[in-house]
Amino acid sequence: MFVFLGSYSGGGGGSSDDDSQDEESSDDHTQTGVDDYTGDGGGNGSGDGSGGGKAASAGAAGAAGAAGAGGAGAAGAAASGAGGGAVTESSEGDESGDADEPDEEECEDDEEERPESSDVEEPDIVPEDDVDETETEEDAEEEDADEEEDEDEDEPMVVVQEVDALSAMSWAVQPVMKHVEECYGEDIELFYKPAPVREIDPDQAKHKWIECSEELGMPVDPSFWDEEPPESTELVNRAFEAAIQQYRGMEYIRTLWRRGVAAGRDINNREILIELASDLGLDSEQFETDLDEVEVEAGERGELPFTFMEIQGTPVPKNGRVRYSDFKTQFTFQGIEEQEPQELHGFVDEHGPVATPEVMEVYGIQRQEAIQRLQDLGGVSSFENSGEKFWY
Repeated sequence: MFVFLGSYSGGGGGSSDDDSQDEESSDDHTQTGVDDYTGDGGGNGSGDGSGGGKAASAGAAGAAGAAGAGGAGAAGAAASGAGGGAVTESSEGDESGDADEPDEEECEDDEEERPESSDVEEPDIVPEDDVDETETEEDAEEEDADEEEDEDEDEPMVVVQEVDALSAMSWAVQPVMKHVEECYGEDIELFYKPAPVREIDPDQAKHKWIECSEELGMPVDPSFWDEEPPESTELVNRAFEAAIQQYRGMEYIRTLWRRGVAAGRDINNREILIELASDLGLDSEQFETDLDEVEVEAGERGELPFTFMEIQGTPVPKNGRVRYSDFKTQFTFQGIEEQEPQELHGFVDEHGPVATPEVMEVYGIQRQEAIQRLQDLGGVSSFENSGEKFWY
């Protein structure tokens, strides 16, 4: 008879969970998302951002989400078994049947010599997926930090400028600010907001207006201070803030500058302020309500305009006159490249009415060339204030 012996063993497999990573993102133009500085976000692109959104922060604050990854691998198990063969009688004449049958002792020896199944000793091998998983968990925090840095780099730099309608210097630096908007508008967000309410000495204010006109060349009419001059900026600041509520702050403050500073006409009058808002297409009823209800800051800021930037987490404030080089130096340090301004016709359409000195500054040309180029533009008209032409 023949006896057949056999054995079977099986191995196990491993599994791993997929890594996962969550990301969060931040918003606001309405403004860069902060409470201290605000501006309006409609109308004139980055420049209107001043008047185009409600509160914009004095410092840009970015936020990034944290991500995590985790998983675990599993090792498999083995199983084994053995079966015996059936006994059969040998045919007649076959005398070697019993002789060929293996000895029980030999069978036992064979079984002892057989390699043990995987059940007996399973080597402790860490699945490859688990190794990768461990590395991912260790690196997750570092990767998230890198993503935060990348997101911060993509966020535009916020520039906030505090101004008011009775600050001749705020008006006189408009050529510089238009230059900044044109050449860096894709990478920065420029916001304007009312400066704190200030008390005014009419004689000192008139003297400053004359100095600004002589120094910077923007049109100024100091006769504004000769009859019933205002004693503070509270009313005009309220009107500016009311226009910001309708996302038209930049257009409105420039209207006040052209009428008050450049033309010397009264702007410290409630009915006039409401009329000017209506002329710009603002909701007069809403404007009038906001004029009474908006809150404005009080206190001293020093010389206006007050310009604020944040460079690599460090505040960079500046009082008074600003030059284009002041901005260019900071932007270059941040790796922000200067762009070419748009075509002249587009500039007038977007920002008009614009004074001739604004065109001279933005395009780096002399007065006569600026006037000639403006006159050659089809569909562009002009009017005059204080001996200076405005183009629209």
